[in-house]
Amino acid sequence: MAFKTISEGAVKLNIPIAKRIYDADVFYNPVMVVNRDISVLIAKVFGFGTAVDLLSATGIRALRLKKEANIKEVCANDANPRAAKLIKANAKLNRLKINITNLKANDFFCRTSHGFDYVDIDPFGTPVPFLDLAVVRSVKKGGVIGVTATDTAALCGAAPSACLRKYGAMPLHGNIMHEVGIRILLKKVIEAGAQYDIALTPVFCHSTEHYMRVYLKADRGAGKTNSVLKQVGCYENAGPLWLGRLWDEKLVDAIYKLSANNKTITSGTKKLLHLIKEEAKVDAFGYFDIATMSLKQVPKLADVISNLKAKGFSASRTHFSPTGIRTNAKKIF
Repeated sequence: MAFKTISEGAVKLNIPIAKRIYDADVFYNPVMVVNRDISVLIAKVFGFGTAVDLLSATGIRALRLKKEANIKEVCANDANPRAAKLIKANAKLNRLKINITNLKANDFFCRTSHGFDYVDIDPFGTPVPFLDLAVVRSVKKGGVIGVTATDTAALCGAAPSACLRKYGAMPLHGNIMHEVGIRILLKKVIEAGAQYDIALTPVFCHSTEHYMRVYLKADRGAGKTNSVLKQVGCYENAGPLWLGRLWDEKLVDAIYKLSANNKTITSGTKKLLHLIKEEAKVDAFGYFDIATMSLKQVPKLADVISNLKAKGFSASRTHFSPTGIRTNAKKIF
């Protein structure tokens, strides 16, 4: 297996050379840099002391969490022995000390005697098989779980039967399908905790490229869990799904400010955070997509948003669609 050395964030990384990223013995996807950037920023804001990257592959996220977020104890786990060997080499390359384990994901949770402040689950496909043990055995009270789903065909309605099987919900295939998909994913993660009186509250999410990403903060107690579950319901023909807020506004502001002058954070991440910073201020389900409306003349989004604000409504662009407007107004024209 031949390698090349690249840089991401503040770390260097040896990755396998392959014609296609999916052909490599150990997987590294440069498209997911935004995903990793945001996890590092959230970890820095929370000041986590411990973290686990469950499906670590090259070890890039674990190493960035260690170096950029200065987390005291970071564990990088992967079932692939070649991945574990590469993580060890990459840790040595960066002169970083992390714990490296070579276990199947759920075996890792069963063999770990303590929890973590931050648990990251970033699989190829659905995260569903890992949720129960990740939540019950690993996320500490006050900790955060970060979950990626790349099975967007199921979550966005192209494969509704798969969504019903995996997530216990019916998706939408239309204008707001990505937001509905995120809300279905959130519902599924919340349910994993609710079975054991663990209240998981969404604090950040984004839909980027081919994947969806959510972060939830853990608390404990039947009463708190019930309060979270009251915000789960249906929307039109979709659901059940999360109906509450998608972002903690204070957290969004904090990570946006942290990213502003940070040279290790990519411009794509900064652009996304700038958009979400405004979107998080609008407490509304769904959005209006101008591109889908029958309009003789398509107005500028900035003008529509300005007019809505002048009428006393909250309004912003949405990261879910380049032609979408999130607002608490019942109509925009």
